[in-house]
Amino acid sequence: MARDPFRNFNQYKIDPLSEVRNAGLVTNGDVYWVSSVADSAHTTRRNDMGRDVVKETVNQAITAVTDGNNDYVFIIPTDNGTVIPLGTAIDITKDRVHVLGIGNNKPAPFGYGGLTFRGYVAATAVDTELMTVNGAGVELGGFKLLGTSGTAAAGTITSHLLLGTSANGTPHDLWIHDVHVESTQAAAANGTTDLVTISGDVAGGIQGIRFDRCWIGNALFSSTNGVVNMGGTAGPTRVEFHDTTFLIDSQATTEKFVSVGTGKTEYTLFDKCMFVNVETGGSNPASAIVGAVLADSIVMLLDCKYVNVTQAGTDPLAFKAPVASGTSAAVRDYGISVGTAALVPA
Repeated sequence: MARDPFRNFNQYKIDPLSEVRNAGLVTNGDVYWVSSVADSAHTTRRNDMGRDVVKETVNQAITAVTDGNNDYVFIIPTDNGTVIPLGTAIDITKDRVHVLGIGNNKPAPFGYGGLTFRGYVAATAVDTELMTVNGAGVELGGFKLLGTSGTAAAGTITSHLLLGTSANGTPHDLWIHDVHVESTQAAAANGTTDLVTISGDVAGGIQGIRFDRCWIGNALFSSTNGVVNMGGTAGPTRVEFHDTTFLIDSQATTEKFVSVGTGKTEYTLFDKCMFVNVETGGSNPASAIVGAVLADSIVMLLDCKYVNVTQAGTDPLAFKAPVASGTSAAVRDYGISVGTAALVPA
């Protein structure tokens, strides 16, 4: 009689070193689960799956993973989707680690997963970031970073998500998908600091960061350096944003959505992205994309849309498509929303 390959499913613990069948995952690395101690099923999870597999915080799981081993960290949303407060930043310092929220079934910010990490609101202390990534080949997906942007009673958050350098390495080849990054403060409450920062200050710059289906900003947020700031002096290179929404409440024409790197970037790509300024008082950003783009480094905006924005990019090395030529102007951009004003005649 043929051997039943599934006979041990209900008898033995999950083996994180081979095929983790309950997650539909096949990996040669280890798999760890993060479960909140306040969850009703937490004790059962640890007893059934093993204390070596189920951790109580993301940082505990990151400590357990092996550097460069293609390990996975699955984060289980809390009961009823309550937020997970952070006093200390989640620090991903190891290479080839996958950190994924369970249950996120829609692109950010509309996912049902309900997995939210929150920095200073009710916490008694706060780190300078909510999450930092210094490892290469990392994957992030399926969660929300929600926090104070700027100074509050318990401290200062300078960036919700920091992609930077450290003694442990540099986040080359980073993939961020279905992640929601939002500020809880308006500009009047010092809510102007960057939400996502890519430092890029390493030789050659950080290479190959890609965002897919992300949502970054806030309807009360007024940015100083941009909701995404890539103003490093050496890159970053080959950064791509796909199907990503940027949202601000601009208070001056000098405000911006994204500051691109001022060093050698090779190219920065925005593909099918939306740049939305909800402020209707006339202080539209002069340019959605800002930064001194160097020679032989370009910015590409392909099939993007802009609301309450004057131009997509004013730098001569910022290129966009599609556009339409006409007799009334050298180039017409039908991706910029201008409300109900009359159309320009041919």
